[in-house]
Amino acid sequence: MAPMVEMVGKVTRSRYDELVAESLDMVEEDTRCQFSLGDAALELEPLRGHGGHLPLDEGDQGVEESLRLFADEIGLSFYTVRTHRWVAAQRPAEQRQTGVSYEVHRILASAPDRFELIRNPPLSERTGRRRWSAEVAKKVVGWKTEEIQVPVTAQEKVEAIRELARDDEAVAAQVATDFLRRPEVAFRAMRDPEARDNVNEAQFE
Repeated sequence: MAPMVEMVGKVTRSRYDELVAESLDMVEEDTRCQFSLGDAALELEPLRGHGGHLPLDEGDQGVEESLRLFADEIGLSFYTVRTHRWVAAQRPAEQRQTGVSYEVHRILASAPDRFELIRNPPLSERTGRRRWSAEVAKKVVGWKTEEIQVPVTAQEKVEAIRELARDDEAVAAQVATDFLRRPEVAFRAMRDPEARDNVNEAQFE
């Protein structure tokens, strides 16, 4: 009996490995190109600002004007050029890590120990290899990731609901209304003295 061919998606494992190798070469080339654009913008307008994320030297309107002109000439957005310039400034040529994507360099650029950090990729639970990915880099610096974390415990579910309704009063009001339509929920909520006092105060505002 012929051995079963392992598949990844719609291709064989061997073809998948070829696609990964070819794509890694393209990612490496893309990384070089984006850093080269950043270096060009940095040569045009060396970074002089301090503090904050993506400082633009706002005190000198000529900086923004030059970068906008440059962006228009090469067909990119001003914000892309500004980001490339900032990342290039945070990552001098000798501190750029071969085999690591520009995206990871960008994410880790604001980390205080960025130079040492990028040289020590964590072990990937998915691949079993030490390699940076954008999602892992985001977790390291505390950014929100695109991975969906399904809440399991009661506290995690409560926090998830709070996070979703945090910045939208209409959403929070709709959630509260829906919950209070459930008699057992309304009963438990009104037994909470603080919640009851807040409702009473709101009636007189």
